[in-house]
Amino acid sequence: GLTLGLMSLDETNLTILINSGTPEQRKYASLILPIRKNGHLLLVTLLLTNTLINESLPIFLDSVFGGGYIAIFVSTGLILVFGEVIPQSICARHGLRIGAFFAWPVRVLIYATYIITYPIAKGLDWLLGEHHGYMYRRAELKELVAIHEATKGGSLTTDEVTIIKGALDLSEKSANHAMTDLKHVFMLNIDSILDTFVLSDIVRAGHSRIPVFENERTNIIGVLLAKSLIMVDPNAFTPVRDVKIYKILSVTHDTSLFDLLNTFQEGACHMTVVTENIDGQSVATGVVTLEDVIEELIQEEIIDETDVYSDVVTRTKVTRALNLAGIKRISKSRMNSTGATPGSVGKDTETTPLKQQDKRLLAVQDRLRQLGSATPDPCTRRTKLFTTPKEEADPLKFTRFTSFQNAKERQHLRPFAEADREDDSGSDHSPIAGSL
Repeated sequence: GLTLGLMSLDETNLTILINSGTPEQRKYASLILPIRKNGHLLLVTLLLTNTLINESLPIFLDSVFGGGYIAIFVSTGLILVFGEVIPQSICARHGLRIGAFFAWPVRVLIYATYIITYPIAKGLDWLLGEHHGYMYRRAELKELVAIHEATKGGSLTTDEVTIIKGALDLSEKSANHAMTDLKHVFMLNIDSILDTFVLSDIVRAGHSRIPVFENERTNIIGVLLAKSLIMVDPNAFTPVRDVKIYKILSVTHDTSLFDLLNTFQEGACHMTVVTENIDGQSVATGVVTLEDVIEELIQEEIIDETDVYSDVVTRTKVTRALNLAGIKRISKSRMNSTGATPGSVGKDTETTPLKQQDKRLLAVQDRLRQLGSATPDPCTRRTKLFTTPKEEADPLKFTRFTSFQNAKERQHLRPFAEADREDDSGSDHSPIAGSL
């Protein structure tokens, strides 16, 4: 029984118990581990002493019962019941505790039989190799975690099992597995002008980092941070090349996602270009962000307020998107005057379908084009586009712009501060003003 109890505890199990077991398990495992490290020596010692006892018992009983079949039957019964069945049944269930209890007696036996057992143990090491615990393969670890899921009687939740499996698979997945194809990437030409319409496109895209290319989309030269455009004046027509463009990383398509995650952790950039060798040249085929790697880790898509597609590969659109084309910001006083409730405002802005958002933006742009030829006030140099009653004035003033002067030339865009008050009583309220 002691042979079964001690040999069933390999170094891997004992090390796990020492590092993460209960105080009692740590105590027992620390007593067993020193004698368990040399498994063949322990095995030979236990088998040798067991054989000596089994062979000595019939001789002793022969002198007691005077020989014959009685001594054989009695010795066989005693060995079977008290030497095999009971010890192995107990040690199979409580092997750790019993093994720790007999740890020091076993050490004495090892030293007492060392001259005989050591050569045999070394011969087994040479023939079979040393064994220092079983190490699980990656696939075995995944299945070991899976059978500990709560639905199968374990203590791990489904999300925990999924994340652990994703972490084990991360080093086997390459960059092209998580990348977004270049044809689906929102990019800016370095020669683009940051005017109202380009900035509107950036807002609608909702990306925090935007790749910048020169001449061709495959020639990505850097990445533009959307938050760096907060202070950009659309009236200044600032070229993209005049804004700070950060260096973007580049990796080959077979780079593992674990290596890519370590690269992102260094803080150089959270976006990288995936390249592939085509006809001896390195050609950009897509981009990978830190969010893409995290999605592969947790095995789920991360949907934020601005995502248009839940899966870029299958082009599956999200069912709920934030209306960035024209977010309604309504003050408490305006809600009281119009009868709107706070809950209805949030619901309207979050559940508006994406197609309706696009239609609203197009309607606003058409309205701006119609009013683009309005005559500027020679005194204030401002164009009166909309009028808003004083009692419905929004405290958060939006900037409104004129559109085109003609089909080929843009009119210099000027921010709208506030409509003149002298014509408020006779002017019609534009339905588009409220949507802005």
